[in-house]
Amino acid sequence: MVRIEEMIAVRAAAPQAMNALLTVERFHDWQAPDVTMSPGTSAPMLGVGDRFRLEVLGGLHFDYLVEGTTAREVVFAFEGPWRGHERWSFVPDGAETLVRRVYEVEEGSPLTAAAWRTVGWALVVAHYKVELPRFRAVVERVGGARAEIEPPAAAPPTAPPTAPPTARAPGDAGAASEPDTPRAEPPAAPPDERPASDAPPFPVDDA
Repeated sequence: MVRIEEMIAVRAAAPQAMNALLTVERFHDWQAPDVTMSPGTSAPMLGVGDRFRLEVLGGLHFDYLVEGTTAREVVFAFEGPWRGHERWSFVPDGAETLVRRVYEVEEGSPLTAAAWRTVGWALVVAHYKVELPRFRAVVERVGGARAEIEPPAAAPPTAPPTAPPTARAPGDAGAASEPDTPRAEPPAAPPDERPASDAPPFPVDDA
């Protein structure tokens, strides 16, 4: 079995990237300009069991089948001048999703092996180099939720501490005036109390 693998990072959540892959009307947005996709279903999204055909400029065509899907992977089986599987996996990685595309070619007849060696390998590698960056642009242009694990938000900048005002000697120019602090008045002295005299307040004549 021959295996070709390419990987890109997409700033989007894994479900968002998978939806872009399985949405029929988005195929022409990210596929190479010389590839035409003909769906075998009227549904807007491809599901397990759905079929479609890819035609490459020059007369090559491949019949694809959605063989299986999980929360993180989509598997296509294809038949044409050579046959095999194409696997797309979507792995969250921080604020991005790692999109891995693997092309596996099964061993066949000598004619199939010759077609793969002379045309197939170079054709697939060239299309992967073109299509994966286009796929990333489509996914990020659609927008939506970010990846599952967001990086921690940066702490907001704090203002430097303010130094207390410097006291200046009285009379200095530009000296900061200090607020007047009311002074406590001493308590008033109590009235002068003298002890009462035993003598009556007015003279008394003795009779």
